[in-house]
Amino acid sequence: MTYVAAIDIGGTSIKAALVDDTFTTITTATAPTPKDDSDGSATVKAILGIVSELEKSGPVSAIGFDTPGTIDESRGIARWAGNLGWKDLEIRSLLQAQTKHPVVYGHDVRCGALAELRSGAAQGFQHSIFIPIGTGIAAALIVDGAIRAVDGYAGEIGHMNVGADIECVCGLTGCLEAVSSAAAIEREYQRNTGAKKSAEDIAKSMGTDPQARAVWESAMHYLAVAVEDLITLLAPEAIIFGGGLAGAGSLLIDPLQRALDKRLTFQRRPLLKVAHYGSSAGTIGCAIMAFDALAQG
Repeated sequence: MTYVAAIDIGGTSIKAALVDDTFTTITTATAPTPKDDSDGSATVKAILGIVSELEKSGPVSAIGFDTPGTIDESRGIARWAGNLGWKDLEIRSLLQAQTKHPVVYGHDVRCGALAELRSGAAQGFQHSIFIPIGTGIAAALIVDGAIRAVDGYAGEIGHMNVGADIECVCGLTGCLEAVSSAAAIEREYQRNTGAKKSAEDIAKSMGTDPQARAVWESAMHYLAVAVEDLITLLAPEAIIFGGGLAGAGSLLIDPLQRALDKRLTFQRRPLLKVAHYGSSAGTIGCAIMAFDALAQG
């Protein structure tokens, strides 16, 4: 049996798993994503610690890891990752220099899309969009059955201007990510109430909490604006939602469907689906990427 370490680095936390060659998860590990780590050293240290922990359950043959942001996958460079504070960081080389294991690096959203395309909710569609919603928002574009990266620049829908009056981590005002990400929903709810609540709990408390309803409905409105543009431009057969916010299930899908029913006229109407792998899609995608690399030598 062959095992790989699959490590999904988000803006808030690192999710990892030891995965065997049947894509069965043997064990998992989590850690907070290091803050103020502009040179990547703390993140590399965290990855090495996680790999060491995973190896207690089986020998690791390769490491597949991903990050958010705009990345050059072929060169292993994070061009820009606002939620990590990285710019032109050669993160793959930094990790490879400190481990004997082969290292493969990918984009978090495209890794999640890889999992959903191979064996999840995107199976059977030639044209789909995978949108995980967590600390940030981005998309993986699946066109003609293949994930399109366009040199790593495609899919940064979190920085589409949807007309909101909130400043984004990128420095601009109006970005989707600043109003509809899980982190943005939590910030806005805390700003309005002084209370801390997860985005999923905010969604679930809408029936009894007017502030929760107002924040959630605003986030869904802006998300519908962005999704309408994507549908008009790309005509997907399906849109798959993942990330932490996918846990809201119908509380996410139903308001989006109602909004799109009102907004779409001539456009193809895609199926709206929750990711098969939920918030674990990125981790499974990292494992697939690592096994693909081992198979290719």
